[in-house]
Amino acid sequence: MKLIKIATCILAPVIVFGLSTYLTISLLLKFQQTTICPDIRGKTVEDARVLVRDKGLDLVVLRYERRNDVPYNHITVQKPDANISTKKGRVVYVIVSEGPELMKTPGFVGLTTEEAQKMVNEKRLVLDKTVMVPSLKTDRVIAQLPAQGSDILEYGKVTLFVGTEPKAYYLMPDTKNINYNELADELEMRGIKYKISYARGDNSESRGIVYSVTPKTLFASTEEITITIH
Repeated sequence: MKLIKIATCILAPVIVFGLSTYLTISLLLKFQQTTICPDIRGKTVEDARVLVRDKGLDLVVLRYERRNDVPYNHITVQKPDANISTKKGRVVYVIVSEGPELMKTPGFVGLTTEEAQKMVNEKRLVLDKTVMVPSLKTDRVIAQLPAQGSDILEYGKVTLFVGTEPKAYYLMPDTKNINYNELADELEMRGIKYKISYARGDNSESRGIVYSVTPKTLFASTEEITITIH
C-alpha cells in the first residue's frame, strides 16, 4: 500500500502538469487569430505599410537594392509570401528598390523634333525611335508612345511620330509610243523633277531612249526621273 501511495504522489503532479500544458496549448491554438498576408509586391513602402497594418501585421524593410526595372521605393520581395495564412502580429519583411524614379510621361505632341529631343534629355528619358508619318504638320510630333501622363521609369524609352510631307504617286505611262518631249512637259507640269542625259555626250540624232522608271510602274512625286538618250 505504501508503494502505491508513493507512486500516486509522484504521478499525480506529472499528470496535472501534462494536462494543464495540453489544455493551455489547445486553447492558445484554438483562439489564436490568423490573417491572410496581402500581396504588397510592386507597392510603395507607405502603401504596403497601410495594407499590412489593416491585416494586423507589421512591416520591416530588410534592405534596399538597385533595380532598373522597378521604380524607387517600391517593394520587390516580401516574406511571408502573399496570400498565405499567417498569425496576426507577425512581421512582414521586405526588400525595396532604390531606383530608378517613376515619373509621368511629358507631352511631346505639337513640338518640333528639336524641341522634343531637348525635352527628352531634360526629363532623363531615351528617344528610342522616330517614326516619320505623312502629315500636313511637317517636322512636328503628331503622336507619342507612351501617351502623355502615363507612368514611365527614369531613362525609359519614348517613341515619337513626326509629320513629314505627304508623297504623291504616279503611274509611269507606256513610253513606247510617246515623245520624250511630251513626257518631259507632263513631268514639269506636275512638279516632278527630271533630267535629260545624252549617253554620247551631245544632243545629236537619238537612236533610243531609256527612262529610269520602268513603264507601267508607280513612282513617288519626289523621285527624280532620268531620261537617257542614246
